[in-house]
Amino acid sequence: AAAFAPAAPAGSGMGAPPPPAPGGPVPAAPAPAVGPPRPSGDELDYTALVLSGPEEPGARRGRLFPDTPYDPVATEHRRRAESVTALPLPGHAVRPRESAGSFDHRFDAVARADIPSDGTWHTVTVGEIPVGLRTEYLCVPSVEQTVYGTLVLSNSTDQALLAGPVEVTVDDDFLRTAALPTLAPGGVSRVGLGPAEGIRVTRRTDLHESTSGLRGATTVLDHRVHVELANRLAGPVTVEVRERVPVTSDPDVRIEERADWTAPEEDLGPEYHAPGTRLWRVDLPAGGTTALDGGYEIRIPTAKALAGGNRRS
Repeated sequence: AAAFAPAAPAGSGMGAPPPPAPGGPVPAAPAPAVGPPRPSGDELDYTALVLSGPEEPGARRGRLFPDTPYDPVATEHRRRAESVTALPLPGHAVRPRESAGSFDHRFDAVARADIPSDGTWHTVTVGEIPVGLRTEYLCVPSVEQTVYGTLVLSNSTDQALLAGPVEVTVDDDFLRTAALPTLAPGGVSRVGLGPAEGIRVTRRTDLHESTSGLRGATTVLDHRVHVELANRLAGPVTVEVRERVPVTSDPDVRIEERADWTAPEEDLGPEYHAPGTRLWRVDLPAGGTTALDGGYEIRIPTAKALAGGNRRS
């Protein structure tokens, strides 16, 4: 039996494909392309692509297409515009890619602004965002018997604050320029203000070693910590004192704390606390003093000893 192929539609400009040989196999249709579309080499040359503006036709508007033929004037203007990225950043300024990673946020300017094209940085007011401020003082007397002032910022708005310089004033007097970290909507962060000379801290420790248990099979290392604070400032302050207790994964070692300190809460964003960190938070009036007492016991088998020796501060 002879096989016949249908004729091409009129006006198609295509002839009918030759009929297969009688009794021969029918040729298979070409297989469709597999996988996602693959851009051409021109479409992958990102530096040569130009974003079509609003004056372009609808099919091109807002899309990337290969650049038009070389235009020396446009090329020079583009070189001047891109040269700004090579300028050194102002003090404490951080590029958003470095300070916030993948960041998606829009800032609406309050008004138009004219910026001189003189190749230098200029400060332009984009908008105002109210933030919560409170001053707190930190000290880690086991490392350094110095109290540091900090500024705690909280952002309760729906706007983000990018990392950059922040000018700190006290009673309309300029104090210093500090580095503001990226503060997302709802975020809380801390900015260091340097040593607070008006607050004094001292720390003393005492270690008593003994044995307990049947035939003295357990060594007890009783560590006692005594911290004194004195506020010489003209107003009340809140001071956070940080201590550390040992941590262990050895089931034969027990650590018992004897203090009213607390474990830290991770409420300041990415602020890191070392394992075993403990906190005292103290409110001191102007001219006030206070004493803090704490400690812990380390119980280990008599046959064992702590790495580095049992006696430590």
